[in-house]
Amino acid sequence: MAKGTQVDGLTELGESMIRHGRTTESKLRDFVEHETFQCKAKCYDALTLMDSRSDSPKETQTRLCLYSYGLWGFTSNYTVPGISFDNGAAITLDLADPELLIGIEYDGDHHRTDRTQWRRDAWKRRQLESMGWTVVSVTQLDLSDEPHRAAFAMNIAAIRARKLGRPIALSTPLPWRKVACRMRRMRRI
Repeated sequence: MAKGTQVDGLTELGESMIRHGRTTESKLRDFVEHETFQCKAKCYDALTLMDSRSDSPKETQTRLCLYSYGLWGFTSNYTVPGISFDNGAAITLDLADPELLIGIEYDGDHHRTDRTQWRRDAWKRRQLESMGWTVVSVTQLDLSDEPHRAAFAMNIAAIRARKLGRPIALSTPLPWRKVACRMRRMRRI
């Protein structure tokens, strides 16, 4: 499949296979490292970008959008310490920068059409904001095309800049090869 699929699509596919119990990250890594096939470098890049904690394709797309603009340091499905729902369930964020208390939640249509989900989301965000978190909602529109992805990345960079008290560099969308190379370098540090 690598021949006709971009790195971001392969990343999304790999994470989906892991999420649905079809394989593991280590099995995918073993396959890419030990088998001979076309587009091996592209698969290796996708493996570098994978996060087995991702809970949906849209969460993957959201994370990869931020990576493509040079915005790093987000944890997938972060469990917020010290807070839970009334039933005791942990409160998680699709993506989080725990140091700066920035949370990102992908809201699919069911987040607005299901009354219970909408109320739960509103309560969760109020609780997090009372703890100093800035929670950003992302929808399909934010990921739909390059101008919207750029606006989303600029919004996240602006929030980080405000919290840090200094400007944040934002790149133009990087090619996936560069994103993967940077991720490999960051993991070695």
